[in-house]
Amino acid sequence: MTSFSSFRILLLLLLLCLPACRQQHQQEPLPPLLEVGQRHLSLEQFERELQLNYPDISGLPAAKQLQVKEQMLRQLTERELILGEAARLDVQLSPDELDTALAEIRGSYSVAEFDSMLRQAGKTPEAWVAGLKLQLLTAKVSDAVLTPQITVSDTELEEYYREHKEDFRHPTEILARQMLFPTREEALGVQQQVKDGGDFAALAQKYSHSPDSEKGGDLGRFARGQLPAEFDRVLFTLPVRQISEPVESPYGFHLFLVEKRYKAGLRSFSEVKEEIAVKLKQERMEEAFQVWLEQLREATTTVVRRELLTQSTIQSIGD
Repeated sequence: MTSFSSFRILLLLLLLCLPACRQQHQQEPLPPLLEVGQRHLSLEQFERELQLNYPDISGLPAAKQLQVKEQMLRQLTERELILGEAARLDVQLSPDELDTALAEIRGSYSVAEFDSMLRQAGKTPEAWVAGLKLQLLTAKVSDAVLTPQITVSDTELEEYYREHKEDFRHPTEILARQMLFPTREEALGVQQQVKDGGDFAALAQKYSHSPDSEKGGDLGRFARGQLPAEFDRVLFTLPVRQISEPVESPYGFHLFLVEKRYKAGLRSFSEVKEEIAVKLKQERMEEAFQVWLEQLREATTTVVRRELLTQSTIQSIGD
């Protein structure tokens, strides 16, 4: 009797243990999908990245879906290499740096308007911001590692100028400012203030409805054909330092002022020297970055468990 009771108790304990053991087996974590040095990326993290960057791949054939996942893996491997180096070098991107970049790119668009444009282009705002952050951080890492190696001599600058002189020929150009008003009456009122001695830039900052009002209506230096034809007709016949009559457009009524006129001709070496230096340094930086990244890839132990990709079931956001 005692032996039978002991057997029943043992059987009961075994039965109670089975679900728990099965659950424990089911919850056993998967190994990382991607290991780049000391950095790991799980299958779940990969699926989140896939959702953000490719919101809907459900309509693609299985082979194409796998191709998209492989592409995502390559992008993430490169990202983890750069993030690893940023951590090693203690290079960080501050919130202010990101906010400044966001503001410059969005320009006069509101956050909602800009996000809507991104979605129309098939991008999620979250993925776009993440991409911008990586781009800015990559630039900082590149500057920290490569800038000391990049030099351009005056001899090289002069040689480039001699070989590319035709690139520095320019047509007649002007330096101009504008103001924008919803009505002709408002435009005429501010026009009179300028004629009475008011400063065009200061009045633009105060009264203009144009996005460039913060810069005093500065349109920069440009040639004929870069602005609408109705603007060119006024700007390229307007005497220097004389305010225009109101010019109507779909946006309202514009006032223009030409600050300087540049005759067509060849820009001198002194004018373009810095421009050439920036161009050559940028080209050399890009070449050096690709070499550096390849060397970093070769020096870093990377493990990709591609067999886990078949367990990735993400199809589209919201499914």
